[in-house]
Amino acid sequence: MNGRRHKPGTAAYATGQETVVRILDAAFDIVIDEGMAGLSMRRVARTLGISPGNLSYYYAAKADLIEDLLTRVIDGYMLEFERLRNVQAEDPEAQLKAVITYVFNDLQSRSTTCFFPELWVLANRDAWAAQQMERIYSVYRSVLEDIIALMRPKLSAADRSDLALAISACIEGHTMFVGHDRPHRARHARLRALVVTQSVMMVRSAPSTI
Repeated sequence: MNGRRHKPGTAAYATGQETVVRILDAAFDIVIDEGMAGLSMRRVARTLGISPGNLSYYYAAKADLIEDLLTRVIDGYMLEFERLRNVQAEDPEAQLKAVITYVFNDLQSRSTTCFFPELWVLANRDAWAAQQMERIYSVYRSVLEDIIALMRPKLSAADRSDLALAISACIEGHTMFVGHDRPHRARHARLRALVVTQSVMMVRSAPSTI
């Protein structure tokens, strides 16, 4: 994906690339452990044992750092989606099941359970954060839309978008119930099966609005 916000040229060499990775790793860990409220440029610099001035050589502002952090997070998902789809290249329904299963399973990781709700809270209070959240979720939904188009080629783009949004909302809504250390995590497998089955049925049976 495009949209990297670190200062142009700072990651042109291996040492610069390694430093950017270390910065993003540190920022991610801070969000997981302390929430978005704990993320600051000084906190990242202190974690890495560098000066704020040195950090600013790579990221001039916290917004740039967060944007790159979100891009890296969604890039990781996109690579896994691509791999899963390639395994089931001839069967779009199997692709849909594989992607939904992966995302639902991922809800149980501590990093996912902690990271995304922090982003939701930030988006409630900050228009820029809300734009960034929509950016990364729209990339994720584009994968669902593509699979839906293979399953139901006669559906309009608007219909595919609605279906992808409905499926995404259903999965994400389970985070607070079956996520890491959440009260209904023991019911994860059963709920996952229900979500996969209902998502496939929804795509199969959704009427066209054309």
